[in-house]
Amino acid sequence: MIGFRKKAEHPGAISLENGDNLTSQSAEVARIWVTDNAGSSVWIDARVLADPIAFGYLVADTMRHAARAYATTYDANEEAMLQAISDGVVEELREQFANITTIQEGKLN
Repeated sequence: MIGFRKKAEHPGAISLENGDNLTSQSAEVARIWVTDNAGSSVWIDARVLADPIAFGYLVADTMRHAARAYATTYDANEEAMLQAISDGVVEELREQFANITTIQEGKLN
């Protein structure tokens, strides 16, 4: 039998230690990275949630989790953090400050 070696995570990756128990039924939907002064890298596996409305629900839930993370990290009001995040989303969608580039057409983007 050939041994299986897990690929090491990037040093900037968020640790999943002491988090939810992921099972064989769990699937990663998105991965988002930022680089100082170089923008973001976003990978999305649309096959995991075939319904884009369900992906929207996930984004909204993610925003709520982010608001709580900001509030607890910076001792701030959670509702104010959610409003700030929502404002940023609306502004970016309206103004589209940056162009997005598709790296893998029809695959993870």
